[in-house]
Amino acid sequence: MIGSGLKPNVAFVYTDELSQYQLSPEHPLRPIRLEHMQNLMRASGLFDLPNLSRLAPRPATRAEIETAHDPEYVSIVHAISQGAIAPDRGKFGLGTPDNPTRLGMYDTTALCVGTALVASELVIAGNADVAFAPAGGVHHHAMRHHASGFGVFNDAVIAMNMMVEAGLRVAYVDIDCHHGGGVQAGHYDSGRVLTISIHESGQWLFPGTGYVQETGTGDGAGYSVNIPLAPYTGDEDWHAAFDLVVPGLIRAFEPDVLFTQLGIDTHFQDPLTHLSLTTQGFNLAVQKLASLASEIGKWVAVGGGGYDLSAVARSWTMALATMADYELPDVVPSSFNSLSGLTRFHDTAPLSPEPRYLDEIRQFNSRTLNEIRSLIFPKFGL
Repeated sequence: MIGSGLKPNVAFVYTDELSQYQLSPEHPLRPIRLEHMQNLMRASGLFDLPNLSRLAPRPATRAEIETAHDPEYVSIVHAISQGAIAPDRGKFGLGTPDNPTRLGMYDTTALCVGTALVASELVIAGNADVAFAPAGGVHHHAMRHHASGFGVFNDAVIAMNMMVEAGLRVAYVDIDCHHGGGVQAGHYDSGRVLTISIHESGQWLFPGTGYVQETGTGDGAGYSVNIPLAPYTGDEDWHAAFDLVVPGLIRAFEPDVLFTQLGIDTHFQDPLTHLSLTTQGFNLAVQKLASLASEIGKWVAVGGGGYDLSAVARSWTMALATMADYELPDVVPSSFNSLSGLTRFHDTAPLSPEPRYLDEIRQFNSRTLNEIRSLIFPKFGL
């Protein structure tokens, strides 16, 4: 059990089907990344751990999907998935380079949502202390009425709706490089879900939202927390921001469940983004989240963005090892041959920016943190 001194009971929720499709030939999100990840986890011995179990997901039902999405939108996705022509698909955010239409899109997305639901069900029922559904999380931009930013059905919102319906208070932490705008929108007026997103500022990166001033409305006023950071923020400065904001707010909120989105597009080699985290910097965040989860007792984690295949495979393998309280050797097993050139889990850190640029980065981030102190901390007595 988490916090008992024993190894946590960890569930890994996944099926190979979720790596065997393609959004489009040129799309940067390549589901095959999950196959490389699973191969590395297996080669590293994680699936042999006595406190780790692997479970298959189920597809989310239409009723479950409609807790977060408009029925007309769900119908359009379903019709397109079966080959129907939808001339008005554009108004639903479909048929764009980010969200191309394809046969079977409803089914694979419903299955992806199902990974987050099964993970949540296991944790809520007490059948797992921690559950990791790496195929989830990448839909964190999806909105109630339309697709956005690779996201079609927002698995995190749907899973947390189930938790809230069960009477639970949920702390959501999103460490993806992109602002988790769809999740924020899904709970913007709720005081039962605290959403915290630490990301590259929307001043430079899609979706152009996630500013400190977006704090929630009505019962949710003060419960949407954004930590926008400057491009090229590295491990040290990223963690300085995380440490100042995240642990204190979560402890003050006193959630029943911790729900985390573990996007690894913060990596310095990611082709779509501009933060500069290493794999060890990422995993240090997972370790800090694990410590918070040990205080709360229930932890659901999903994946997210990540467009460098090596960073995805290594980082999520490291994350699963952290969840299972297993010390992973730094050397990648020689039996792993799914990707070429991987020798170590840890990165050689990238070169730091020139001092004048580093000063600009820190000044920007300092302004962000000062705004959070002013706008958010008083709500929580901090």
